[in-house]
Amino acid sequence: MSTSPGSGNPPDATPLNPDPTGQDPSAKDPAAGEKAQLQAAIFEVTGAAKGRSLHEIREMLQAEFSRRGVKAFNSIWLDSVASAAFHGEPYIIDFPAALAAEAAVPAPNDGVRKRLARRRELRQDKLPAGTFPPASAWELDSGDVTGGAPEPRPDPRTVLGNTRAVRQLLAVAASGAAALLAIAAVWAARNSRHRRTGRSTAGGA
Repeated sequence: MSTSPGSGNPPDATPLNPDPTGQDPSAKDPAAGEKAQLQAAIFEVTGAAKGRSLHEIREMLQAEFSRRGVKAFNSIWLDSVASAAFHGEPYIIDFPAALAAEAAVPAPNDGVRKRLARRRELRQDKLPAGTFPPASAWELDSGDVTGGAPEPRPDPRTVLGNTRAVRQLLAVAASGAAALLAIAAVWAARNSRHRRTGRSTAGGA
């Protein structure tokens, strides 16, 4: 991973840290030394910033940076650092820089010291063997790979033809049922007339 700000960014942009959380001890940040000095200066000034104006804190930061042979990334960043110090909180560049700086300058308040102590413990902890499966277990067979050939889908024309055939069968069935009902009605009417005719003949006799 490149730590260069890139050609599309301003030349005074803050370099990227390949491991900002400090979880990967093998990650190398080429700006680690400079960041540690900046962080140490921030700790130093924040501890002495109580009762000072924002302008005074800004000047104190610039003086401390200069004394340590480093400079602010840019003016906006410097304003953010000064504002945080004004409120009694040190600006944390990243955890690796803060941990390195605390070895020379104690963090200015208990809250930050506790967070850094916890972070240091996490860096020193080692996961027990077998926590993660071996690399071979991550290899997938060809049959396990998702996104393979999709299942064949029916031809829309075939589906449409089948739908039409079903509709035609339903229409024929409905017509047949209607015809049967009509025939049944005719036979019922005839039987009714025959019964009435039979009763009339019997009455006349």
